[in-house]
Amino acid sequence: MLKEAVLRTGCLKAVTSVVGGSSLKPEVLAERLMLAIFGYGTNTGIRAVASGGHAHGEDDIRYVRRCYLTPQVATDIAITIANATFTARDVELWGEGTTTVASDSTHVRAYDQNIFTEWHSRYGGRGILIYWHIERGSMVVHSQTLRASASEVHAMIEGAVRHGTTMKVEGNYVGSHGQTEIGFGVTRLLGFDLLPRIKQINKVKLYRVESGESDLYPRLTPAMTRPIRWEERTR
Repeated sequence: MLKEAVLRTGCLKAVTSVVGGSSLKPEVLAERLMLAIFGYGTNTGIRAVASGGHAHGEDDIRYVRRCYLTPQVATDIAITIANATFTARDVELWGEGTTTVASDSTHVRAYDQNIFTEWHSRYGGRGILIYWHIERGSMVVHSQTLRASASEVHAMIEGAVRHGTTMKVEGNYVGSHGQTEIGFGVTRLLGFDLLPRIKQINKVKLYRVESGESDLYPRLTPAMTRPIRWEERTR
């Protein structure tokens, strides 16, 4: 699958555009990069990948990984694959291009010796957080590492605005950890909707601004409760 993605999208051309010229032949560089990406992406490791039936040694793969597989290169490769996927999709099968993404974090466990490892109280273990933005057709448009103590609102806005693909994000579905009052305001100013999946929304009640407005919002009547006690907010 990785090889087909490379051949069909030409995503490894992003490598030469970032690092400039190379003394390695393009096909050799591509093979070593694919081995390095496979080793990291599957958690197999470069040493195990280097022991396969090919002509590339462990030192050769590590050299390519160190010199060419930078964060900027990885980002450019991911953007190229996403854009190529959007272009190749058949409208009759996939429908019109989507304008919404769903974002959430994944806790990846890591050893204590890893300098990025942190204890996360919500997930109950040590590791790092990867925050993903995924569009409707299951295409990842952005990913980033996230501190265990960081707000997911900031990560949500970062990915929706700076994903770098040709997709136009007009709405972002998030969990309850990715929404705040500030988040609603910032996303409104940036031109896309924050669409949170609020936990136990069937039990959430809305406070009326003033008394005597019970008929002002007839469709929200089942969710309405008493007026806000403004005098308690100002104490």
